[in-house]
Amino acid sequence: MISIAICSHDRSEDVALCLQAVAPQMSDHSSELVIVDSCSAPQHADALRLLASTYRARLVRLETPGHSLARNAALHESRGEWVAYLDDDAQAFPNWLTALNNAIEIGGVNLAAVGGLTAPGWPDQPAPNHISPRWLFYLSCIQDQARRSVRQGAKVCGANLAFQREKLLSLGGFRNELGRIGDRLIGGEETLAVRLLLREGFEVMYEPSVRVTHRIHRERLTKEWISKRAYWEGVTETAMVKATGEPFPRNLSRPKLAASALLFGSLYAATGNPDFMIRSRIAAGALSARLKPITPPFPANQTQVKATSGG
Repeated sequence: MISIAICSHDRSEDVALCLQAVAPQMSDHSSELVIVDSCSAPQHADALRLLASTYRARLVRLETPGHSLARNAALHESRGEWVAYLDDDAQAFPNWLTALNNAIEIGGVNLAAVGGLTAPGWPDQPAPNHISPRWLFYLSCIQDQARRSVRQGAKVCGANLAFQREKLLSLGGFRNELGRIGDRLIGGEETLAVRLLLREGFEVMYEPSVRVTHRIHRERLTKEWISKRAYWEGVTETAMVKATGEPFPRNLSRPKLAASALLFGSLYAATGNPDFMIRSRIAAGALSARLKPITPPFPANQTQVKATSGG
């Protein structure tokens, strides 16, 4: 059985669209829905309760917000052998669940995770022409057409990513010192999980037939948003290394980061190319985190949170 997990904070309208896309596929497969309400405001909490009842989903309510906490709650509440995480603003293609089942079946016993194609759902058409491939990646969009292993260079993203439940639990789930909370945009919880699974000798595959559309909110098309997102990506890269306890690689050394921030900032000023701005801000964020480490909001080994279940 596949448990389809949707975690949300104050975006019940997106959850409704997500459910409309995935629920019709479930009658042909052994599957269940798990919705995690990550401390949403009352109006969204009420809407999620109604959605859970309508779609016969199990609802978990967390009184503490946090993306990793929500994903771990879904992991512990799920009954399936696999847990497929869909972002609340993702909409599955009509054959998404069939394609995921097929990818799992052919993957073998060593398969630990499957990531799928994530296409952008632009707020307007035609698509904006100022969004570079690097910017698109930080919008959690991956559109490679070839099925490949992550060991072969494929990328996967958390908007459309399934894990074999027991293998993920063997790592302790997602690290709580990672994962977004409000304006604290540290991510990387699923990236670190993938890296650790690979280190344990498991396989992680990218399968383009497992397709979703990822709704792109209008503010994410602005330079202000990508500047902030890139800065926190740098912070995330530093936090992921700290979470493993490994030494920092050379590209995250303080002199290298300072030089990169200055170099790419100068190139951006000279050319206006947003990729240079993105790379400069990533270096600046990583350097800031190296100079003044960010205190995790939760203990690293915290896996249990107060939750209420329904549905």
